[in-house]
Amino acid sequence: MSKAEETKDNTGSKRGFGDLGVLIALSLLAAMFRGCNFSQPEATPASKLVNTSEITHNANEFMYRTVTIRSKALDQIGRSSFTVKDKQLFDSEPIVVINASGVPFNLPADRDIEVQVTGPVRRLNIPKIEQEYNLNLQDKYYKKYINKPAVIAQDIKIAPQQNKITQRLRQ
Repeated sequence: MSKAEETKDNTGSKRGFGDLGVLIALSLLAAMFRGCNFSQPEATPASKLVNTSEITHNANEFMYRTVTIRSKALDQIGRSSFTVKDKQLFDSEPIVVINASGVPFNLPADRDIEVQVTGPVRRLNIPKIEQEYNLNLQDKYYKKYINKPAVIAQDIKIAPQQNKITQRLRQ
């Protein structure tokens, strides 16, 4: 670097004009890229954990939204469905869960074990659901649930037990 290109900064050290230009250019690039979003969009939660009573009391709020419910299964309905209900709330109605996951699911023999279901909430309209999800439901089992909220399960599993999760976190 020639003497003409050198300058002293306020610390007394020598810095070339080339270094200053690079620094300015990098600063401008950083400011420009900061405004651009090159990363993947932030994932929104696919579902919200809700109580069955919330769905029955505010059905329109949940229609076509994907939810996750954790509850004890009440009764098997047909080959691919069952009902769930919040036990602690006496005024809540059971909700039908229709297994559209493509994977057979057997209810736990121990009725104290909770199941976890994730899927969209829909009004129970057998012909539409059969067509949309390629299912064959037997209408006679669903008569008292027609046009009421139902969860079309995309994922069904035994709910993780809280004490097991706590134990894993402590390890």
